Amino acid sequence: MFFRVLLCCILLVPLHASSLNFSSTLLRLNCPDRGLVEVILHVYGHTQEKWRGNFETGAGHKRSGDTEIIPFANGDILFHSISSDAFSYLYDGESQLRHCAKLDERPVFPSF
Repeated sequence: MFFRVLLCCILLVPLHASSLNFSSTLLRLNCPDRGLVEVILHVYGHTQEKWRGNFETGAGHKRSGDTEIIPFANGDILFHSISSDAFSYLYDGESQLRHCAKLDERPVFPSF
């Protein structure tokens, strides 16, 4: 009986969405007009984005309510909704948000 109750609790409790790990995470996103975009979040607030031969860096991130905001040096801004784990880009010089599909999120380990 105990195991049935435990199983029901596990299945009925929604999975908790969490904020991004800004100490070593690789995100792979599929974004409009850019295709595969790789974003690396490093310790000390350093960030990188790469797509189709382009490479940009950024520094720092902010959180406003449910949204994490990650700016890059070229003017791009990546938005992450914590509750829905959704990603959107505001490309430099544009006023329309581009919604991206998350393909992968994993920790980055140093290789020597």
